[in-house]
Amino acid sequence: MSLTNLIPNGDFTQGAGGPLPAGWEPVCPNPALAPRFRREAEDGPPCLTASGSGREECFGYMRCPVRLEGGKTYRMQVVLRYRGMDDLNRHLVHGIFSPHFNNGVFSYRKEGDRVIGEGTFPGPQEGEGGEIRLYFRFSPRGKVYWESVFLEECAPIPPRPARIACAWGTGDLDFWSRWLDRAGEKKADIALLPEMLNGKGAQDAEPLDGPTGEMMACKARQWGMYVSGTFDERRGDMVFNTAPLFDRKGDLAGAYSKNQLFDPEEDDGATPGVGYPVFHTDFGRVGIIICYDSWFPEPTRLLAYKGAELVLFPNAGYFTGLMPARCADNGVWMAVSSLSGPAGVWDSGGTCAGEMHPDPTRHVASSILNFEKDEAIRMILASVDLSIRYSPHWWGGPMRSAPGGRRLRQTLIHPIEEEIARESRRWWEE
Repeated sequence: MSLTNLIPNGDFTQGAGGPLPAGWEPVCPNPALAPRFRREAEDGPPCLTASGSGREECFGYMRCPVRLEGGKTYRMQVVLRYRGMDDLNRHLVHGIFSPHFNNGVFSYRKEGDRVIGEGTFPGPQEGEGGEIRLYFRFSPRGKVYWESVFLEECAPIPPRPARIACAWGTGDLDFWSRWLDRAGEKKADIALLPEMLNGKGAQDAEPLDGPTGEMMACKARQWGMYVSGTFDERRGDMVFNTAPLFDRKGDLAGAYSKNQLFDPEEDDGATPGVGYPVFHTDFGRVGIIICYDSWFPEPTRLLAYKGAELVLFPNAGYFTGLMPARCADNGVWMAVSSLSGPAGVWDSGGTCAGEMHPDPTRHVASSILNFEKDEAIRMILASVDLSIRYSPHWWGGPMRSAPGGRRLRQTLIHPIEEEIARESRRWWEE
């Protein structure tokens, strides 16, 4: 395993007798919009800089050749400073590109005045030559100082399997207790019950530690699995449609209260919850939406931006056609339990567990490892691998594929989130 940088002159210390570091070449498809690339050494070691040309459409990148070996796993790291930029995901892209492969850096952290970006990924199946690219775009007056770009071989990414049990249909607490026993016997990591699983409305709401919550916690503790599902929760003088999440010890890991209530719920006395939390489990990060939430794309997108990998979706009824879109748009897995619809599990590429007729427009392998269905107790079980987040169009990797929730894959000059927020608050016709 290599402990040295596979990128020639990745620290930019070698000059080329000119304004650029040795081995690096600028590419500006439209010279009129070219950023300014230079090798600079102001108060310390040299770095590679890029700065805006004064035009918001500016676009270009620096490239350096690199060799990728087949069947290896790589870690890529960039260390940089910046000024005059408010969104690094919009203005910078750091990746590896070869004829049959692409990947790179999709997350950043701050360390003082520096930013560290890292990504770990499997390389191509066959060895091939490619290039490191450092993109600078859409920042008229910003500037970035790349201190180093590093690439090394590393240990393979371990699989991260999660076994999910989902339900369909109605039942009383005795039935759901037996159902959870079966899920536990089947070694589920997480068992999801439907919305309003106890059949009670707002007038019969219970606290989280009431009979329904206690049954869920008991079974979570008995079988060492996570358990969720929803019921009307009494909280002070208000009622919420709440999905608690109990951990393997039966402790409350957290709870989500439905933000987008179906109108009749409000008529019955329920109050919308506030906020979309993400819960950390031992197999991954979990978010929850409930029934009517699904008709709005923003909740799942927000959960994905906050790090959710698996989204639980208990409901009374839903449109299955939304599920592959929510998953593919946001790069998440979705687990569904329903009172009146089918149970289901979808992966980040939009594959439904157990599907008989795969969508011919989807071009990616599934991350669903296995699937089984128990008609007698109305349960499906699916195991998924959360370690690699595929998009439905996977053209060699995430840099040239469907974005799947990756922020830097938005290639528009002006973000539209602010305009959407303004329009959503507008109540008058223009």
